[in-house]
Amino acid sequence: MNMKKRFSALLAAGMLVAAPVAVFADDEPTTASSEVITKEAEAVEAEPVTGDAGQAVDTVGAAAPVDGDEPTVAPVGGESDGPTVAPADGDVKAEELVTAHVRVEGIDKMLYNSDVTVSVKSGEKATAKSVLMAADEQSDDLTIVGADANYITEVNGVKAATYGGWDGWMYQVNGVAAPVGIDAYEIAAGDSIVLYYSDEYGIGMDYPIMNVDKIADKKISFTSMKTTYDAEGKASTSEVKVTDMDVTIGGETFKTDANGEITLSDAVMAKLPAEIAISKYAENGCPLVLRYAPGTTVAAPATATPTGDATPVAWLFVIAAGAATIAVATRKKEQVR
Repeated sequence: MNMKKRFSALLAAGMLVAAPVAVFADDEPTTASSEVITKEAEAVEAEPVTGDAGQAVDTVGAAAPVDGDEPTVAPVGGESDGPTVAPADGDVKAEELVTAHVRVEGIDKMLYNSDVTVSVKSGEKATAKSVLMAADEQSDDLTIVGADANYITEVNGVKAATYGGWDGWMYQVNGVAAPVGIDAYEIAAGDSIVLYYSDEYGIGMDYPIMNVDKIADKKISFTSMKTTYDAEGKASTSEVKVTDMDVTIGGETFKTDANGEITLSDAVMAKLPAEIAISKYAENGCPLVLRYAPGTTVAAPATATPTGDATPVAWLFVIAAGAATIAVATRKKEQVR
């Protein structure tokens, strides 16, 4: 290798190593150490290999300049005419879709019942607030006022404090009362949000749980978990019976008794499975129970009659047991003789 080639290769190697160091320096640009340049120079000492295009290629894979060409220096400061790759933490972020179910129960009827999908930026979370606001935006049949300010004051014209007390709009997620505001409750895909009107901290509110253990006897009972607060604000929860509540099944309406129970008619039993609806109101018209979601049904009682191939097997067992009993009795009688 002649002196010009060696000098050009050495210069190119030295400047290419130094360029990245200069980019990140806080003060004056810093060049690569003499030790690094020496190693690069030693690599250049080897006889170059000629590529297909006739251009010399050094032993570390970097193209060495051809005679007469000026060494090319990488631009400092990020300036380039080539394509620009956006940084991973740039303004443009990937998004994901989260779908939850929203049901809105007004004073005397259901106002909304649908799945809602929201777009969530990477690193962020869907909240009850964002899902409810999306439901409002996506439906012409739903208008929620106050969600943007984290306190819902009106839904479809039904305003909080309609009855002049603590009544207003509350919400549950997956059947559990939310302990925080709508802006702080994170929602995951598949969650169910119920926004409903009540006077839970005034007249009270029940969330009936249906018990069908005695459905074969035509009976269904209803209980609710009631939370009360003492003078110091300490909460305690207990199970109570939901009394004086209207229950409609199979076209007939029944009222729960002092035990929170109803007895179905034979006509309704013959219609099972059938959809069930519940309702109860205070004297002023405020709802006292959270209605069931559409599609909630009461199943028919399971039959105990054996079916299919099990029937002859059962009869054979009975016959065999009877025969064994007769044989034992006969043997005892003979022993007595």
